Amino acid sequence: MNVADIDVDKRVRDILIKEGIAELYPSQAEAMPIAISGRNLIAAMPTASGKSLVGYIPAVDTVLRKKGKVLYIVPLKALASEKKDDLDKFSELGVKVMMSTGDLDSDDGRLSDSDIIVATSEKVDSMMRHGSKWIDEVRLVIADEIHLIHDPGRGPTLEVILTKLMLKNRDTQFIALSATISNAVDLAQWLSAELAISDWRPTLLKEGVYYNGEITFDDFSSLEVPQSKDNIWDMIEQVVKEGGQCMVFVNTRRSTESLAVKYSEKMKAFAGRELSEKEIDALEGDAETTSVGKKLSACVKCGMAFHNAGLTYKQRKYVEDNFRNGSIKCIVATPTLAAGINLPARRVIVRDTYRFESNAGNVPISVMEVKQMCGRAGRPGYDPYGEAVLVGKSYNDYEHLMEDYVMHDTERLTSKLGNEAVLRNHILGLIATGDAYSEDGIVGFMHRTFFGNTSQMYGIESVVESVVDFLEKEGMIKREGSLLRILPFGKRISDLYIDPKSAVILRDAVKKIDESTADLMILHAAASTPDVLGLFPKKGDLDRLSGLEIEYEGDFLTEPADEDDEFMHENFLSDLKVAVLIDDWINEVSEEDITISMGIGPGDIRSRVDMCDWLLYSMNEVAYIFKPEATRKIKPLLTRVRYGVKGELLGLVSFRGVGRVRARTLYDSGICSRSDVISADFESLSKMPKIGPALAKSLKAQAGGASEKIEPPPMSEEEEYMLEKMAEEYSGERSGQPDAQKQSRILDY
Repeated sequence: MNVADIDVDKRVRDILIKEGIAELYPSQAEAMPIAISGRNLIAAMPTASGKSLVGYIPAVDTVLRKKGKVLYIVPLKALASEKKDDLDKFSELGVKVMMSTGDLDSDDGRLSDSDIIVATSEKVDSMMRHGSKWIDEVRLVIADEIHLIHDPGRGPTLEVILTKLMLKNRDTQFIALSATISNAVDLAQWLSAELAISDWRPTLLKEGVYYNGEITFDDFSSLEVPQSKDNIWDMIEQVVKEGGQCMVFVNTRRSTESLAVKYSEKMKAFAGRELSEKEIDALEGDAETTSVGKKLSACVKCGMAFHNAGLTYKQRKYVEDNFRNGSIKCIVATPTLAAGINLPARRVIVRDTYRFESNAGNVPISVMEVKQMCGRAGRPGYDPYGEAVLVGKSYNDYEHLMEDYVMHDTERLTSKLGNEAVLRNHILGLIATGDAYSEDGIVGFMHRTFFGNTSQMYGIESVVESVVDFLEKEGMIKREGSLLRILPFGKRISDLYIDPKSAVILRDAVKKIDESTADLMILHAAASTPDVLGLFPKKGDLDRLSGLEIEYEGDFLTEPADEDDEFMHENFLSDLKVAVLIDDWINEVSEEDITISMGIGPGDIRSRVDMCDWLLYSMNEVAYIFKPEATRKIKPLLTRVRYGVKGELLGLVSFRGVGRVRARTLYDSGICSRSDVISADFESLSKMPKIGPALAKSLKAQAGGASEKIEPPPMSEEEEYMLEKMAEEYSGERSGQPDAQKQSRILDY
């Protein structure tokens, strides 16, 4: 199908042609007429087959011709940025695109002025709970990567909001974009959608298994790999020498780092380069350098990189961007990198098909997850083909990988909603928003979910009853006959978007807080909630943690752990380790010292800080209800956690561009307040470590104008960096990326 034949506004066709898209792929041509017609659609296609365009064109057409809003739901913040970037190509038509992934305690009213809203499923759920009025104007909902409904973490929220949106306005169109799955028909039946399934890809993808110096592919062809003592390096070197890029998936963070370091010197011969000072700052840490950052920087200089959750957002983005532009030839990553982000390579090597899980040992990863990794192979317009290779360690292993992964269909998608721990939050949300007024209403809602459409729902009534009993017992809802009424505590917890069990822990802790309560005890209460992931206590942590357990015996705000119950005691210590991390953070222990002493990465610090920040904010809100005087202890702690400083620096970290390290530099130099910044000599200010002329000028400007207005709270590092990158990209300053690559993005993914 030619673009000129698509039944949309001519201006949309003109932009597509200007972007280099004259003809649709076969998979797009099959799905597009359904999508444009206004009928519901499930488009199940392989990665790199052009799914995104099946969403973009109907989205813009809905705005221009149907005068309706579009909600584009994505599973990851990084994907939200990518989709907004693509959709902004239509901004010249007057289409306003906005992204919302941040604050969960807000209705994000600014979105009422936008036409297309790109948001994560959690953010959409939160906005619906806050009663965002613009949602009533949505005429098209696009659910990207809907196969992630299978994911235990994000799947239930996606499932619930799609069900809510279907019930809210029966005239709303739904387009769901998915990888190829074995039971796409179940999704189609649930959404009352037509199904467009395709296994066509613009770039041929060959999947195979490496064993004994040879890759055997699924089409029965084979390829010899020159052998040395390291078969993984042999496969990397072969593809890089041919001008391609490579991605290696392993099952632990430690393996990503060790392999990248191991291969860096060898890769240097093909891709060694010098890094600018700005690049080194991005990789090593602008104000706070860490050993992980130095290790990453050293790898990148050689054309190698590692990618895992221990990196900061800025580090991960740098690696992704520079892999796309070809500066980095090989990334060694954990499987999370395969989750939907546009980052293809000519060859993907899946070294590990097992992962370690506590209480289970090494367990095989799913076929779906392996196929997601394999789908990263083959870059349309750049690679003539893609190769995905699993690594056999013996002949029996070779046969197992070929039969159980390469030649095997993905598992059927199953709902993860029918679980009491998952349902606590969502049932409270249903009652708070009036989507259900009784237990029967909740069960009726469950029947409309994917879970209800694909299972017999045996026992769901008793699960709902158990959750309702818990919510009533804890004072969040009230039974009035057969009806359920939300109470102020329950409404506030629903809006805060935390687990009701977390709310109970915070409430009980707040009631015990007095003037003598130590900061560490408040931090431990926040870290003890189900919403904060603990940190496994290593052998080197035990002396410190056990010492604190003894020191604060009787002072903890949560129920003490039973030392005879090894599992419960280990959980207690893992929560205490998080609290100690945050306590170190607010007492200005360097990131480097924290990462070394606790055996974690800088990204782990950031993720725990962000979650504890949110839980302390929630604790403060709970305190207003149950013990307002406790806020005197919580609120200053919340601000210190947000910035990672002692109380004396709070006046300085409010300056944009000044983090904990620069604030300490200023303070120790005698600049302790806004008035000190105004009176400081510019030359002296600019010569301070990590300040420089540009920041000195900015500080002077901020200090001079602040008395006339209240400054909004600074954005997180992740939000700030995302906006900086987007601004840079929109202004056309993306160096090293040819136009052809930009054109391929809107078409191919």
